[in-house]
Amino acid sequence: MSWLKKNPAMPAELAEAVASEGRLLDWSTHSNGLLAVTRNSLVDVTAQAKTVLPWSESVQAKWEPPRLTVVFQGETEQSPRVRSWILDEASQLPRAVRDRVTSTVVVDRLFELPNAGKVRFVARKDENRSYWTAIAEDQAASQTAIGQQEIAKAVVELRATFGI
Repeated sequence: MSWLKKNPAMPAELAEAVASEGRLLDWSTHSNGLLAVTRNSLVDVTAQAKTVLPWSESVQAKWEPPRLTVVFQGETEQSPRVRSWILDEASQLPRAVRDRVTSTVVVDRLFELPNAGKVRFVARKDENRSYWTAIAEDQAASQTAIGQQEIAKAVVELRATFGI
């Protein structure tokens, strides 16, 4: 009887896909292919494509077995990208995803602004700097002049409060 469970060998197509993404932390199969957590990004490999999602763009992650959902939004993107995968419930990959997201996201606050609606403010860091992203539930209200002013004012106040 072995004390340690031996991990299966990593498929060649995954090894090739993650080679340039930093150290491999964990990997798993999902309903359509393979998913890997590396130091720099989340790598999704399917028969159709390889998708690299940098941790510096991560906003939040949720594990509701068997579904893993991760939200990404680049600094210049207007709306978030939500990605979901069905994983084996015994997979340890969600733990690695949580660790990478929490190492990137410094502050995550949700506010109800009078003229912009609900807005999530996220401060993230990468190797060189920290920056804020505002994710509005109501895109139309947040794009108005008054909505933009409220969001900008909230970011200034959050920067001052958290020193970021």
